[in-house]
Amino acid sequence: MSNNIQAVIWDMDGVIIDSGESHRVAWHRMALDDSLPFTDEQFWSTFGQRNDEIIHTIWGSFPQATWQEMSERKERYYRDAARTTAVALPGAIELLSELHAAGYPQALASSAPVANIELVSEVLGLNRYLDALVSGDNVPRGKPAPDVFLKAAETLGMAPSVSLVIEDAVAGVQAAHAAGMRCIAVAGERDLAGLRVAELMVKSLTEVNLAKIRSMA
Repeated sequence: MSNNIQAVIWDMDGVIIDSGESHRVAWHRMALDDSLPFTDEQFWSTFGQRNDEIIHTIWGSFPQATWQEMSERKERYYRDAARTTAVALPGAIELLSELHAAGYPQALASSAPVANIELVSEVLGLNRYLDALVSGDNVPRGKPAPDVFLKAAETLGMAPSVSLVIEDAVAGVQAAHAAGMRCIAVAGERDLAGLRVAELMVKSLTEVNLAKIRSMA
């Protein structure tokens, strides 16, 4: 890794917005539609992964048209809620603004579908801070593979070695390190070994500012 950080790549769910409950409810609603067994434990164990991976992990193989329809229906349920309930997590907008004012290129790189990313960006006004939006739908592999973060760095014109990822999921931390990037893990009240391996673990982004990011070099 380089000795300095020149770009910041943000995950979305659990980092910029607290969407976990909306996603949980949407998955349960979709599963109930199809009389599929689904537990909160299964939800949290796969949170942060792409929908196709979640569906195949929990319920096994389906024809492509079937799992795509399941995925799209679940995301419609999620967006129905997010349009009226999406709010930024503490410290997120302040850090986005501070980094933007300091001239740092920033990208949002999420496993979420493009429509979700665009909706959240619109509702929270993220376009004023971000230079790129990258969806896991547009890369071959989802997290913990590094594809979405590598695509974000490429879109920003930045080397992975000078890029910092802000994540909240173990799979996201793994993806950042697989990409050769530093990582800040936003853990909330969780104390997971997979989050502690990040270069910095915080409870919330109110603990992070430009000076702390610069000190990570």
